[in-house]
Amino acid sequence: MTKTKEIGSKKKKKIVSQIVAPNISDQIILDSIQFIAEDQENVKELIFNRKYEVRFFRFENKYYPVISFIRENPTIGFPSVQVDEGALTHILNGADIFTQGITSVNRKFEPNTIVMVINPQNTVISLGKSIMSSEDLLISKGKGILNIHYITDDIWNGKI
Repeated sequence: MTKTKEIGSKKKKKIVSQIVAPNISDQIILDSIQFIAEDQENVKELIFNRKYEVRFFRFENKYYPVISFIRENPTIGFPSVQVDEGALTHILNGADIFTQGITSVNRKFEPNTIVMVINPQNTVISLGKSIMSSEDLLISKGKGILNIHYITDDIWNGKI
C-alpha cells in the first residue's frame, strides 16, 4: 500500500539536504518538491512536484533526480557514459550496463559514482551506480554499472 502526502517545510529542508543533484540550485529543487509517496515499509519513496510529476526517488538513503528532471536540467553535473545501439534494449528492460556496450565516458570517476547512461543520440536513458572506475569501464569486461532507474520503469511511471 502506498501513501502520498504533502511535504511540510521542516521535512522539505531535510529532503533538500539529502538530494544529490550537482549544479542544480536549492531553489530549483525546492520548487520541485511538494508531495511524497512512500510504501508501507518506507523502503521506497518518490518525490512529486505540484503537478504530481515525479522529480526524485530514494536510493541508498539519498534522493536522486528522475530522468525527466535530468533532461529538463541539462547542467546537472553527473558524469555520463555512452552506450551503443546493441545495449539499448537490454538497458530499457532493466538490465545492468555491461562494459562491452560502453563506447565512451565524458569524464573520470571512481567506483560507486552515480552516472547518467546516454544513448547514441545523446539522450539520457538511465541512471546507474558505477561498479568500476571510468578507466576500468573502458578496458575491462563484465558488469560495469548497476541500472537503478531507466525510462519506462516504475519510477518513470510514478509507481512504487
